[in-house]
Amino acid sequence: MNISWFSPLDAASSEIARYSEQLLPFLQQVAGVAAVEDGSGASAGWWDPADGRLLPEPGVAPLPVYHIGNNPLHLPIYQRSLQEPGLVVLHDLSLVDLARHLSHDLEQPGLWKDQMCRQYGDEVRALVNRSEKSVADYNEMVARYPLFQPFVAGAMGVVVHSGYARDALRGQLPTGTPLIQLNLPAAAPPEPVARQRDSAGPLRFVFCGHVGPNRRLVEFMEAWSRLAAPRQITLELFGNISSSRQLLQYATHFGVADYISLRGYVSDAELEQALQSADFAINLRWPTMGEASASQLRYWSAALPTLVSDVGWYAELPDETVCKISVGNESAQLQALLEDALASPAKYRQIGLRGWQQLRDAHSPR
Repeated sequence: MNISWFSPLDAASSEIARYSEQLLPFLQQVAGVAAVEDGSGASAGWWDPADGRLLPEPGVAPLPVYHIGNNPLHLPIYQRSLQEPGLVVLHDLSLVDLARHLSHDLEQPGLWKDQMCRQYGDEVRALVNRSEKSVADYNEMVARYPLFQPFVAGAMGVVVHSGYARDALRGQLPTGTPLIQLNLPAAAPPEPVARQRDSAGPLRFVFCGHVGPNRRLVEFMEAWSRLAAPRQITLELFGNISSSRQLLQYATHFGVADYISLRGYVSDAELEQALQSADFAINLRWPTMGEASASQLRYWSAALPTLVSDVGWYAELPDETVCKISVGNESAQLQALLEDALASPAKYRQIGLRGWQQLRDAHSPR
């Protein structure tokens, strides 16, 4: 089989681009790759067409593989899929942000609302309208009514990475459309990081990715501030920190600003070093967009124990591989876990090791 691969291409701004760069060498062992593009015509600088080695299939066009996520980088990929149907790899179940960007791009501001109502009925319109002005209503809309149908309606098949997404799509696809659940792939290092904490130093937390309201950093800082000695924890943030000023205002309010470092985008080598030097990672998400987290696989690669929200894909993970926080009792559970992690760090290093084993056994190409 030959395929054409449509994905974001800049690994510095997209974990899906990074995933594509890592996965394609494995794919090329079993399939010919005709193109690697972002939907707008741009090709990947890290992919050499000479490596594609197309298989002889006279009269058969390469199968387009479209990676769709809740980010404007995926808009040209979706628009390309309208021209030539193919296989959709759905990275997020709730695509409301992508739908809003599509509405803006087409100069049809009400389009995304109409898409919500076509999927769930006109009874959701009042909630959809309120979601523009209320964070609570937005969270309810995303959690209860994930928007995905318009982005998979013409697909020849759909791949998802969680049972949560698979169950939501069942019955929503045209009859006969294949729906497959596959674990998000990532290579595990041959051996886990040997992590020994300096008992005299603080417990080092890291966060990677886009800092948005659903990443629960404000809630984490609030729980952190209630510790008897907040100075016993530090936090480094990597990635897209566009709201850094507001975030630091919250940190100042909670009295933890002196223990936070904003690193922004760094090289892969710097990030790997930071993860290997850290003690804990933060990967809380509420409401979840239904994603399987590439960041989580990166944390597991470094054998890092990780805070996750007990929803969606994260709820499906083995309990012994992550530290699950209930959405309904988030604040109290966060504080209790931080206190326990300070008192018993070795227990959490074992959780990190079991996370590395989960990455190796369930997610690593073989």
